[in-house]
Amino acid sequence: MSLAAVSAEAVNRLASARAFLRVIEAHEKTGGSGTGDVASRSGKGMLFVSNYAAYEYVVVEIVKSMIGDINQRGLTYASVRTDLMALALDSDFSSVIDGALKKTWAARSLLLKKTRSTTAVVIKDNLFPKDGSQFRAAQLETIWNIFGVPLPIVPEPRLLDHIREMVDTRNDIAHGSQAPEHVGGRFSIVDIERRINDTEKICTHLIASVGSYLTDELAYI
Repeated sequence: MSLAAVSAEAVNRLASARAFLRVIEAHEKTGGSGTGDVASRSGKGMLFVSNYAAYEYVVVEIVKSMIGDINQRGLTYASVRTDLMALALDSDFSSVIDGALKKTWAARSLLLKKTRSTTAVVIKDNLFPKDGSQFRAAQLETIWNIFGVPLPIVPEPRLLDHIREMVDTRNDIAHGSQAPEHVGGRFSIVDIERRINDTEKICTHLIASVGSYLTDELAYI
C-alpha cells in the first residue's frame, strides 16, 4: 500500500472518530450534563481505542512500506546499515537460537558470512520489529534506529506523553483493567478532540518522515 493510501486511511479513521465525538457531544447537550451519562462516557472511552488503532495502523504500514522499498532496491547484505541486519537476518538469527546444538556453530558461521555477502536483501513483508513496548515511544525509536530514519520520532516533544497516555488508556480498556465509561468519564469533549488532533499530528509526521526517507538514495546504508 502506498503512503498516500495509508495517509488517506488514517485521515478517514480519525474523521470517523471526530464524527462519533460530535454525536456524543449532541447527546450530552440534550442530557444537560457536562460529563454525560453512561452511554456518552463509554463512547468517549471507546474513542481512545479507535484513536490508538489509527496510530498503530500507521506505524505498521510505514514499516511495510520501508520493507517493500528495501526489497525493490536490491541492496546487498554487505552494503546495508548494521542495525538493519537485525531485521534482514531475522530467519538466520532464529535458526541459531532455535536450531539443534550440533548445528549451532555452522549456523553462526553462515550468519556471519551472510553479513558480508553481495546477495540482495529480501525481508518478509509481514515482519515487524516488535520490542514489547506495545507501540509506546520506544517502539518508534526501535523502528527509526533499525531503518535509519532521521529523528525526531514526533514533531513536538509533548506528544511523547500523548503516545504514552494513548497506549495506556487503550490497554486499560482492551485488557479489562478499566471500563470504557470510567476512562471516558475523566475527559470532556474538548479533551477528546484535542487528543484526536494530536494523534493526527503524530500520524502525519510519521508518514511524512518515512516518505521523505524513501526518496533518499542512501537510505538504509
